Amino acid sequence: MDKESTLKELKKRTSTFNRIHEWNTRADKEEMDNPISSFIFRWISFNGLYSALYAIAQFKQNKADRAGDMKKIEDFCKKYIKTDNTIASKIYSDEKKSMLKEEISGLEKYLNKLDENIDKEEKAINLIWIAYKIRCRLFHGEKNPELEVNKKVVKIADQVIKLIMNYFLEYAKRL
Repeated sequence: MDKESTLKELKKRTSTFNRIHEWNTRADKEEMDNPISSFIFRWISFNGLYSALYAIAQFKQNKADRAGDMKKIEDFCKKYIKTDNTIASKIYSDEKKSMLKEEISGLEKYLNKLDENIDKEEKAINLIWIAYKIRCRLFHGEKNPELEVNKKVVKIADQVIKLIMNYFLEYAKRL
């Protein structure tokens, strides 16, 4: 299925689409005052999006059976980011790269890729993986939400996911 067909199918699944949209809206409301909450809510929305798209594209079902998040994110990136320079150009920026390289340690595998001579789509995908790793560190209690450095890093990750969510939700609404 192509992007348009898949998003049309997602839009038909009104409760799923509305739930994804509602979590993204909650994230927007928290964005200025609480970047950690904003990112958590936005990730819930993103998780709903990539899980629903995976289920639709792979299985034509309502839910993605047993596939792990990494597999679903990998599939999402391959189908929707790698093939779309428009969204990739919105996600990746040298400014985000610089801010992340300055503030994050332990993710050199992904950060170093941002310096390689690869296309913007691959760099955008690396930013998504960085956001995923930040999500893992936050959700598993490895990040202190009170530290300013963690708030900065989470804000950048939230910007990456927000761009994706807004792009796909607006695209689906137009269908």
